[in-house]
Amino acid sequence: MSRKRIALLTVALAAYLLTGLYVVRSDEKALVRRCGRLLRTDGGAPRLIPAGIHWDLPWPFTTVDRVRVNEVRTLSVGVPEVESIESDQFLPDQAVSRRSQFLSGDKNVLNMYFTVQYRVDEARIDRFLFGSLAPEQHLRRAAEAAMTDAVMRSGVDFVHTLGHAELRQYVLQRLTRFVESQRLGLVIEDVAIGSVYPPTRVKAEFLDVMNARADRETYIHQARAYAEERRAAAQAEAQKIRDLAEAERHREVELAAAEADRFRQLIRRLQEATTDTTDSYEHARALALQREYLDVLESVLRRVTTKVLLDDEQPVDLTILKPQ
Repeated sequence: MSRKRIALLTVALAAYLLTGLYVVRSDEKALVRRCGRLLRTDGGAPRLIPAGIHWDLPWPFTTVDRVRVNEVRTLSVGVPEVESIESDQFLPDQAVSRRSQFLSGDKNVLNMYFTVQYRVDEARIDRFLFGSLAPEQHLRRAAEAAMTDAVMRSGVDFVHTLGHAELRQYVLQRLTRFVESQRLGLVIEDVAIGSVYPPTRVKAEFLDVMNARADRETYIHQARAYAEERRAAAQAEAQKIRDLAEAERHREVELAAAEADRFRQLIRRLQEATTDTTDSYEHARALALQREYLDVLESVLRRVTTKVLLDDEQPVDLTILKPQ
């Protein structure tokens, strides 16, 4: 063999070996399959090739698979609502993907658009690359099934406006369990519900219902505000009545205490009179009865509204109890 041929073979071999050089970017991890077998560590985990320039046996002995493990990917399900000024510019129902239509538990059809954010699990890159032929397609079908089940469990009002947080949480949990059970090598980061809107043919009627519901909420808030106002006024009036009653109670208590004190003084005077002669006792008793009689007569005449007119100036004897 001539030297020229040897040189050519050497150059060809060197060029062939140089094809074994490969570059792994900073946001990538690489797996190497040598003769179809995945290279692993001593512990059995896939050997991850870090960023940089590396060399291995050239093709067909070695195949390098690169994966962006830090990239958050977005899977979109459904068609977002088309906003337009004129109503005739809305897309007809048949142009909307069937995958964006979901049936609620009360038999209403709603169009939905939501996204699933996910990334490749760095510790399970081999599952992502070799565990399934199309992991994204499996994830899409699982997302559609999870949302279908969630909507079927709910009513149209809950799905359209009230229950976005609950729907998101339900789908997120379902997808997390799915990727674990199916060994897809993915990590679900988040689920976001973009829009929920009715079919175009019933959009006007649906908006009327929503406006009526908004009016109902407004009336409810107004009624509650009026009820709170009336309740505050009633409480103030009740407090005023309680204050007046308390003042009247104090006044009556003071009057009763004064009356009791006066009566005790009369009793004391009678008790003192018993130590004197019989005439003094009788005189004191007569004075006490007369005083009690005058007090009672005063309280009675104070409530009399009828006036008595006398022809002469002679006094009128109103005595009921004659002294003994």
